[in-house]
Amino acid sequence: MKTAAKYSPLKKIEALIYRIKRKIYFNLKMIGFEGFVWSAALVYLAFFFNPAESHFTICPLSNFGVDDCPGCGLGRSISLLFSGKITESFQTHILGIPAVLILILRIFSIMRTNYSIHKKLNSKERNQYA
Repeated sequence: MKTAAKYSPLKKIEALIYRIKRKIYFNLKMIGFEGFVWSAALVYLAFFFNPAESHFTICPLSNFGVDDCPGCGLGRSISLLFSGKITESFQTHILGIPAVLILILRIFSIMRTNYSIHKKLNSKERNQYA
């Protein structure tokens, strides 16, 4: 009589979910809080922010009636850039494109630093218990 498979399909699915959770946790640990905030801001500007609509803001200049706030213009510029409207983005705020590049470089810099720290800590742990 043949024995049952070593792992049932349910166990395989559980193992797959566990591996996915570990990868997500590892990536969140590598990106850090600051990187998460910058990434979330870029995702918000890319997918959820509509520069044509009026929206709630905590910007003091906009709340006092100033229409051309540099910070708000930068957000609109980044949103237009992610929409593919590069010339409008450049006209809205000249620093929108460089700001996106700087933020992306900062996110990768944080990840690289956290990964090297993680690697050093793990190598010290391995050497300690060897």
